[in-house]
Amino acid sequence: MLDTTNEKQTDDSLAYENSQTELKAADPLATIKDMRLQQLAVCRLKTAEELQAMRLASVSAETKT
Repeated sequence: MLDTTNEKQTDDSLAYENSQTELKAADPLATIKDMRLQQLAVCRLKTAEELQAMRLASVSAETKT
């Protein structure tokens, strides 16, 4: 028995990826912009995680004293 839902999702994903690849090839500046926005999002996530870790460490140190 084949899982047709999974196959359909894979096919849809491939179709979407292929359509996006064609768009990126047509507009290299949009590709660069997209890449930089992704990098910025990763940096923001890392910064948020680091700030949260620092806050938790600060609260932990305060409760010990």
